[in-house]
Amino acid sequence: MTEKTLTNFYFLHSLKGIPNLGVVKIKSVTENFKSLNEIDTSVFRKFNIFSEVEKIIDNINNNRYPDEFLKIAERCRDNKIEITTVLDDDYPVNLRNIYDPPPFLYYKGKLYEKDRYSIGIVGTRYPSDYGRFSCLKIVKELSAMNIPIISGMAMGIDFLAHKKCLEHSNLTYAVLGSGINVIYPKSSKYIYDTIIEQGGAVLSEFDIDAKPDKVNFPRRNRIISGISLGVVIVESGIRGGSLITAEFTIDQNRELFAVPGNINSSQSDGCNELLKKNFAKLVTNAEDIISEFRYRIPEEFLTIRQEKILKTPELNVFEENILGKLDFVKPLHIDEISCQTKMNVSDCLVNLLTLEFKGLVNQLPGKNFLRNA
Repeated sequence: MTEKTLTNFYFLHSLKGIPNLGVVKIKSVTENFKSLNEIDTSVFRKFNIFSEVEKIIDNINNNRYPDEFLKIAERCRDNKIEITTVLDDDYPVNLRNIYDPPPFLYYKGKLYEKDRYSIGIVGTRYPSDYGRFSCLKIVKELSAMNIPIISGMAMGIDFLAHKKCLEHSNLTYAVLGSGINVIYPKSSKYIYDTIIEQGGAVLSEFDIDAKPDKVNFPRRNRIISGISLGVVIVESGIRGGSLITAEFTIDQNRELFAVPGNINSSQSDGCNELLKKNFAKLVTNAEDIISEFRYRIPEEFLTIRQEKILKTPELNVFEENILGKLDFVKPLHIDEISCQTKMNVSDCLVNLLTLEFKGLVNQLPGKNFLRNA
C-alpha cells in the first residue's frame, strides 16, 4: 500500500465511521476533488461534521493516525490485502460512477484498467443442466473475446462463471458478501485461491473479517453490476437474488441481459419475466451481448483468441462412461465414481488423468473431480 493510498484510506475510513454520513453523501463531497490536497473542507458544513473533518485532516497533516486504524493497515499488510479508494487511479472506473460507490475496497490479487470492459454473470445457486450449459457457453465465448467476467463466487452459476473464465486464462473478479478474509461458501476456496494465483482479484467493501450476513449480499450485488458494462442473468427464480442484481443494473443505467428458459421450469421464471417485461435483452451467445457495446469497446480488444475455442476431443468407452457421471458443479469422489461406473478405482484414476489432459475434467483436493464444459 502506497503512502497516498494509506492517507486516502484513512480519510475515507474515518468519514465512513461518522454517524449518518453514508456512502452517497461521501460521494457527493469526494467527487469534487481528485486528491486530498484539493479538499475544500467547507463542503462538509452542510452535513454538520466540519469539526470532525478538520480533525481528520489535521491528523493527516501531522502524520498522526489512531492506533485502531494502524492495526487495520498492519493486518492488511500481514495478509497481503490491498486497498483502493475512490481517490485512487486503480479504482474500477465504472464503479466510481454509480450513485453509491464504496468509498474503498479491500482486495487480494490485481486490478486492471480493462475491467471497464467487463460483463457480470450471475444466476441461481442451483442451476439446471440447461443453466450450466448456457453459463459455460457464454463465458467461454466472452473469454475468447478477452472480456473480463465479474461475479459473486456463490455456488452454482457464479462458481461456474469464475471457473470457466479461469480455464481460459481470462480475467475475473469475485465480489464477496463477506470480509476479504472470509471465504464463503467454504467450498469456493479453490476458486478464491485460483483467481488470485492467475492474476484476477477478490474484492470486498466489508470489514476484513465480516461475516456473510444476509444484508451484505444486496450491497455486494450493486458492486458486481457497478463494475460491469452489463450483466447477464443466466438462470433465476422469480424471487432469486439475481433479480436484485438486475434491479441495480437497471438503476445504474447498465445493460441487462437474460438467457431465456423453459416456461415449465421455476428456475427460469425470473429470466422469462425480465424478458416478458422488456427489462432485459434476450441473449443466447456472447455476440448478442457484445453487439450492444461495439461503440464502447475498442475493436482490437475484441480480437477472437481462436486457441481458446476448443474442439471436443475423441473419447474411448471408459472415458465416456466416467464423464457421463461427473457434474459441472458438485464434485464427485473417486470411490463414488468407481461405484457408479462399475470400474475399479485404479482404472478410474488412469482414465480421469487422461480426461484431465484433454481439458474435460478438473481434480480437486481429496480425489474429488468436477466436469469441465
